[in-house]
Amino acid sequence: MSNNDNITEAVHGLDIFTKNWCMNCAETDRTNDLVFRCKECEFYAPKGICKIKKFASEHKSDYNMNDFGSMGSH
Repeated sequence: MSNNDNITEAVHGLDIFTKNWCMNCAETDRTNDLVFRCKECEFYAPKGICKIKKFASEHKSDYNMNDFGSMGSH
């Protein structure tokens, strides 16, 4: 990989991050209820704002935002 000015790929990378970190899969399976790691995440801001989802939704890209994030919303 090389450096690139590609906002679509940057947003794609953030989507991969959310799908591999945000939901605590082990706890979700154990409790049979969705469990997220928001409160222990460095990208969690006051008032419940996710800085990753904020960045992805506020920057114009060609990424399909319908499936962005671990819950598919932004």
